[in-house]
Amino acid sequence: MARSALVLLFAAAVTSRAAAQPAPRLELVDTATLRARRLVESSGVTPSRAARGVLWTHNDSGDEPRLYATDSAGDDLGSVLVAGAANVDWEDLGSGPCPDGTGWCLYPADIGDNAHRRDRIVVYCLAEPDPPRARADTQRTGPLRSAIALRYPDHPHDAEAIAVTRAGVFIITKELLTPPGVFLVPPRATDQRAGEVDTLKYVGQLALLPSIARLRMVTGAAVSPDGKILAVRTYSSVHFFRLRGDSLPIPITSPTGLVIPVVEPQGEGIAFVRPDLLVLTTERGDADHAIVSTVRIVGLPSDPLRAPSAP
Repeated sequence: MARSALVLLFAAAVTSRAAAQPAPRLELVDTATLRARRLVESSGVTPSRAARGVLWTHNDSGDEPRLYATDSAGDDLGSVLVAGAANVDWEDLGSGPCPDGTGWCLYPADIGDNAHRRDRIVVYCLAEPDPPRARADTQRTGPLRSAIALRYPDHPHDAEAIAVTRAGVFIITKELLTPPGVFLVPPRATDQRAGEVDTLKYVGQLALLPSIARLRMVTGAAVSPDGKILAVRTYSSVHFFRLRGDSLPIPITSPTGLVIPVVEPQGEGIAFVRPDLLVLTTERGDADHAIVSTVRIVGLPSDPLRAPSAP
């Protein structure tokens, strides 16, 4: 969809809603330095279900397949090696029910492809391990439950966002000039055999207006605790959508999203810690440290935008 058409399509809905209620916004609650020395590129983040207040995160490419434990204060709580995985370019981390419905799993997403040339990407799955408790607690391992090799139905894409929903796992691409694409990981009844590669299902384009000048390119995604809301972040904004099964999510906020109220070195990760609270993590970028921030969601409408249908 063309950029101008996307804006015009939602203009009437946004204008009428603004007249009826205050505009939604994000408010900064707190920000802290991520203290783990090896954690230089916190590319994805998700809260632990096993330990209240603990956050799981990971580095981008160039590190072992390792999950780091931290919290909203940025404390170094140790790490866990994901046995049997590889880190080509881990870009996001989701969490949700395990594929067989037993227990809670973490989903590291090895989906980055800046050069647009990978013939396959991988979504890993492991049962959430017991989180480590101290900086020196780094010898634990978490065995994989599965590793799903995937290809796109058209051509390679760069992607930095995964969303684990009740209907399945979505991958959201990082686009510079066009709205991001949404792809669904096809469900499987059995594990992949060696050499097998599944083809992603194209779902559609998110109502999100990219902008290189405004740093509005997708870098992460998260699902609300009740499983109804999808939050998608860029370097500068957060966008909210209503999930609806395996169909294209419906926008709740405008295509330009809500401005992130903190200056980040290079914003990457996002997760819900409460229905009204998000945590955001960063890479170091040109700074000497990465950060973790907590932001409050204020005034988010309960209903999605009802834009006119395209002719």
